[in-house]
Amino acid sequence: MKLKARPEDFRVEERLRLRLKRAGAHSVYRLEKRFWNTLDVITHLEQRHGLRKLSRAGLKDRYALSVQYLSLPGRGPKQVVEKNYTLRLAGMADEPVSRDVLLGNSFKVTLRALTDDEASAILSALPKVNRFGFPNYYDEQRLGSARHGQGFIARRLIAGHFNGALRLWLGTPSSADDTQTRRRKSAIEDNWGNWRRLLELAPPEGQPAIRHLSISPKDFKGAVYLIPRQLLELFVNAYQAWLWNEILAALLADLKAPLRQLEYFLGSLAFYDELNPTDAKFLSKLVVPAPGPDAEFASERAARVTNQVLAREGLSLDQLELKLRIRGVFFKAYPRKAVVLPENMRATAPEADDLYPGRKKLVLSFFLPPGSYATMLIKRLSLL
Repeated sequence: MKLKARPEDFRVEERLRLRLKRAGAHSVYRLEKRFWNTLDVITHLEQRHGLRKLSRAGLKDRYALSVQYLSLPGRGPKQVVEKNYTLRLAGMADEPVSRDVLLGNSFKVTLRALTDDEASAILSALPKVNRFGFPNYYDEQRLGSARHGQGFIARRLIAGHFNGALRLWLGTPSSADDTQTRRRKSAIEDNWGNWRRLLELAPPEGQPAIRHLSISPKDFKGAVYLIPRQLLELFVNAYQAWLWNEILAALLADLKAPLRQLEYFLGSLAFYDELNPTDAKFLSKLVVPAPGPDAEFASERAARVTNQVLAREGLSLDQLELKLRIRGVFFKAYPRKAVVLPENMRATAPEADDLYPGRKKLVLSFFLPPGSYATMLIKRLSLL
């Protein structure tokens, strides 16, 4: 199976609860893009067009044809047209675009290069997923900062191992990196401690930290403070998301439901085909907090399993704190549903694939609530 063979094969559009009108405190824009991730577009708009204080509801992948919404205080330009993205004024609103007004995302996804068995498995799984939903795991996009397979930067920051965190960030190649990036990271690792040489090798976001170490070679904690806050948040989110995935997989195993395992670069994910009425009712209502010191549990079972998973990491909930204080960078214990039921999910009949001769393609359309992953739904549907 091939996913995202072309950006047009993965279409996603945000749905907002936001009343647009002619006048209001915020300009609301419709952003259509491909080959850009959301944060890079926002940075480009800030630097190239001077559009400051842009707000968003979510993040969209670069390898998709996506439509999402941004807002700007006051009245901004009618449109911005750049290569592979277009920003057009949709209207004005009394409140900004934010996660609070995001209803979810509509998807239209073309699955390509399918064998007959793969197409049949997807169509057979559709009624089961429509009835029982699928586990609401975080997908690899959220875990990207650990693609090198050498551990989590946030775990080292919890332990106060600042030197190790910096080396993991700057000097550990990943199989997902391009050849040039892998060579640069390997050279950084080989030259660690030679700060003048590292200033030549480090990417722009890493240079302030390396420059600090060239002046204060032992102040690794001070260098960590110079990592862009946005990146530090991603490091925390990645570790927290992986822990949550481990907790959900352990919860499903604890139910004794028949499970199938799907391997991924950080372990395995457990999926069920069907559920008995008791387990289906329990999971449909289950909300598992992302692990953090302030986590509150409505389920004793979820609390017990969370503590067991953290114990394997040598941690407890109250130890999920970084050994440094940066505003907004912490383990926030937000609620997350254990299971997602897609809405309006349907599939076209398989047909000959115009890009992969001898194979089939089909198109899935569905709606998902905020925070759930279409790619995880597709992984569940395509299990053989």
